[in-house]
Amino acid sequence: MHTLLNLAMDDIVGILKGAAGLAADANAFREFFNWAAPRVLAAVRSQQQQHLLQVDPGGVGSASARDNRTAPLHQIEDDLQNLENDLWLIQSTTSTMYDLIDRLEWHSHKDTEDWHLRQIKDVVYDAEDLLDEYNYYALKVKVDTSKNLGQDHSHEPFLEFLNSVNSSKVMKIKNRLKQVFDQSKGLGLHKTPKKFDRLVRPETCRVLDEPDEIFGREKELKELKQKLGVRGRKRGRPVACSTTAEARRTELPVLPIVGMGGIGKTTMAQQICEDRVVRNHFDCILWICVSDEFEVNRLTRDVLKSLGVKSQDSDTRDTLMVNLRDSVKSKKFLLVLDDMWDDVLKDERGWRTFHRTLSNGLQGSMILVTTRSSKVANLVSNSDPYELNGLQNDVFWDFFKLCAFGSNSSRNSPELEHIRPELERIGRAILPKLKGSPLAAKTLGRLLKSNLSVEHWEDILRSELWKLEQEETDILPALRLSYVYLPRHMKRCFSICALYPKDHKFDKEFLADIWVAQGYVEAEDASSCFNDLVNRSFFQKAAGYSDMYVIHDLIHDTAQLVSKDECFIIQHVSDLAKIPSKVRHLSIFTKGNISCTEIVTICTQNKKLRSLICNESYRSIKQFAPVIDCWFKELPSIRVLIFKFSTVRKLPESIGNSKHLRYLGLLGSSTFETLPSSVSCLYHVQTINAKGCVFKRYPQGFSDLISLNKIESKGFQFNKVKDKQFLEWSTTGIADEQLQMTEEQIELLPHWNLEHLIINNYLGQSCPSWLQPDCLKVLTSLELYGCRNIQSLSFFDPLFSDLEESNSIYHLEVLDVHQCPNIDWQGLVALPSSLRRVTLDNFGHSTDHFVSCFRGLSLLTHLEIHCWFLTSIPLQVWMSNLPSLENLLIDNCGSLTSICVSEASNMHTVGVFSSLSTVTISFCNALLSLDEFFMPAYMPFVKTIDVLFCKELALLPVHELHLFSRLEKLCIRNCPKLNMQRRMTLPSSLRMLSLLLCPSIEYIDNSHLASAMKLKGLSLQLIRCPDLISIVGAISVSEIVQGRIEDCPKLMEITQPFKVMTESQKKVQPDQTMGRLGDENLKN
Repeated sequence: MHTLLNLAMDDIVGILKGAAGLAADANAFREFFNWAAPRVLAAVRSQQQQHLLQVDPGGVGSASARDNRTAPLHQIEDDLQNLENDLWLIQSTTSTMYDLIDRLEWHSHKDTEDWHLRQIKDVVYDAEDLLDEYNYYALKVKVDTSKNLGQDHSHEPFLEFLNSVNSSKVMKIKNRLKQVFDQSKGLGLHKTPKKFDRLVRPETCRVLDEPDEIFGREKELKELKQKLGVRGRKRGRPVACSTTAEARRTELPVLPIVGMGGIGKTTMAQQICEDRVVRNHFDCILWICVSDEFEVNRLTRDVLKSLGVKSQDSDTRDTLMVNLRDSVKSKKFLLVLDDMWDDVLKDERGWRTFHRTLSNGLQGSMILVTTRSSKVANLVSNSDPYELNGLQNDVFWDFFKLCAFGSNSSRNSPELEHIRPELERIGRAILPKLKGSPLAAKTLGRLLKSNLSVEHWEDILRSELWKLEQEETDILPALRLSYVYLPRHMKRCFSICALYPKDHKFDKEFLADIWVAQGYVEAEDASSCFNDLVNRSFFQKAAGYSDMYVIHDLIHDTAQLVSKDECFIIQHVSDLAKIPSKVRHLSIFTKGNISCTEIVTICTQNKKLRSLICNESYRSIKQFAPVIDCWFKELPSIRVLIFKFSTVRKLPESIGNSKHLRYLGLLGSSTFETLPSSVSCLYHVQTINAKGCVFKRYPQGFSDLISLNKIESKGFQFNKVKDKQFLEWSTTGIADEQLQMTEEQIELLPHWNLEHLIINNYLGQSCPSWLQPDCLKVLTSLELYGCRNIQSLSFFDPLFSDLEESNSIYHLEVLDVHQCPNIDWQGLVALPSSLRRVTLDNFGHSTDHFVSCFRGLSLLTHLEIHCWFLTSIPLQVWMSNLPSLENLLIDNCGSLTSICVSEASNMHTVGVFSSLSTVTISFCNALLSLDEFFMPAYMPFVKTIDVLFCKELALLPVHELHLFSRLEKLCIRNCPKLNMQRRMTLPSSLRMLSLLLCPSIEYIDNSHLASAMKLKGLSLQLIRCPDLISIVGAISVSEIVQGRIEDCPKLMEITQPFKVMTESQKKVQPDQTMGRLGDENLKN
């Protein structure tokens, strides 16, 4: 153990990185204890020795006295070892408990399983809090280590953890975990199968249960019959799949019906099977209830059994598939696969085999699938899925009345006729809750029919659906199946949505931040998790919004049902007495109907809250301030805290108590002088959402927030995704006095292990002190946008410093500087040799000096320069130092007059652009000549040359273009002063020639080309070249694949017989002036 005392600090940080995240890795967990224990013991030993010297300076005390004083060391060592073992055991047992929770949720409709599920969740929450507290101090060690406080102090956070976590607390959690685990094991709950209980999800068949009670589906039935190819009594090919059948004639069409649970998909499929015309259309109709057990061999046996073919359990898949193929090849069949779940996604290969074998049936055979999942529908279908929605209001009301009042005979009761108008009024008020769901109508109708009294119906109207007693096959148990089928992390993500009232609109990013804060998903997985829930119909787009979502009322009832003991909404004062004793997530939406005192009472009575959303707004800061202070003092486990306010200007120092806090949402509009200094202790905090607030400055130590990923405030946004950090200040509504504020803000922002840094609209004049290579050792990308006041970039070394030493600490590969006009580059800088891509756009003063700094950039492949003040480019420096440059763009350099080799340069030492492939020169209106730049010797491998909108350009070596042996594309546009008295010559490699608004060009001469070097497959574009007279070269062009000639009035001669590619998609499109060339040439 003592050998670990000599661990290097980098090793320690590595251990801590592994230990973070609830000590997920047991080895890293033990390594951390192995590192910390000897340091703790050494610190205690040192303290005891100091104590001995104080009480016995001469060392003459008795040996027994000294032994007694040192005896606790052995006890401390044992305690540390026990703590390590206990925490490791808790961590291991908690992981096992997650699986047990999953199993019990499949059967939580049973009382025994439900009771144990609640007990297990409660103790697991406590265990997570304990492990999370350990993780907090592990992060603190990491922060303190980074400050180089020394070995003597690195253990101090661990001592704090030991003082915070007493042995009785650990022992209590360990014993509770053991107790619930042993109880569950004794009852065999750990063997509970993860499959649907047939009491809840009975097997379906093709026969309708209640054939006389099908309402309002005539339109859907007609559309589905058409998609199945059923047209009256005639047999024909499926209409829906006519387009896909043209492309895939051998593929068996699959038509999925997709919709949420209880919407009537199975009933719709049964109605199709019972339809007389459908029965006459197919030779046989087969019905298989797939449910949650998609197993190809079982399905195949079921199909064979329906066809009257015997099979054995011992039959291999190959045998089964051969039998299936032979059994269907002489039949035109309709196969209904009812209630297909996501299991099929785990065995796509099996599905393909099953489907391909069934494709041996006669033409017109079909598969009809019912599913709740659009993912499943998209996998199995080869036509657009049919989405089944709720019944329309008028029809739904008729159906609901039948469910609530029964048959016509029961309506003749005088008592019922007397109160029926009032009951119908209540019934119509209940109807919107059911969202057109037939199963929901049956569920509520059964409850209402049991007692036809106004009082009973009023009670049902006032009650939440999830609180009403339901049978196993009613609507919420049916919808609950969709929940239990979710992966564990998605269950937690969905259930916490019960914190918001019905019809509450939310955006994807907000909900994702909450999930990440609770530890349900990693940040990079949150978006896909959200999309999955949308695909499974848990969320749907809010009407009239492009980026907002809502939860269907029935799905919201499901969320409240599955989270009834963990999540609770206070919407009325009467709800205060109904808060579950084990509640962990609480929201308050009473529109100001509860007092601040009542909110404080809620917190003191529910100290294990992990989430609190307070949507109340109190104007009295005197009343509301104690509430905020109470939250931070009385809710030690809080992870998500969101509250609305109108008068708060300061947060209490007690915020530092919230060791678990990840998400702080401030829903108000205020200006804060600063945040409390104790905020710097919130090592777990990830998001501070205060879009309506201004923070004038951040407290010292704010950069210690090692987990901070996002700050959103008025005028400023900080966003870190993994290793990418994005800083943005608003360009509107910011006063001049905020200039100093922005510099203080950026100075104190976290910058841990950054690889990518983007700074947008920063108002400060100087860079933060941490923008240095030795502080950002792994930075690979630096991007600055709109930082109009910044005057210097201290990230780069002086040009004449020790380049080898400087470059050794650089990893920068991308440098983008946009709209930063005040950076002074007068002092030449050494750009790191690691650069691969550089983009410079309006990037400051003394730019001529800066472009001379491109030395030793052997890896640079892309270079873009947009700068009005640049006057010249030192070609000899670039060619000698940019051997890997592939793409060069010089754009909007209005003062640039020359791109050339200086006269003082020795031509024998000037290099070449040996990798340059693409060159674009555009909007350089002061540029007069490119003769010294476009030289074949300088760029022997160039493929693309674009010269665009250079209005003063006079000289271009067009007479030497044929020497560019690899040139494929040449584009010259809007260069009106270009002197083209020299004839343009083209290389045989050219594939595209585009001349636009080039009034001085007269001749394109290719007569130098030998017959073996014809231009093949040329794309030609000649537009508004008024002086172009002739294209000479009788045998130089063999074919034009695309062509366009417009407004070339003098073009009288094309001496070679062009071969226009009329067989291809496009051909030469002459305008009226082309008529002068003669019909013969055009035809040829």
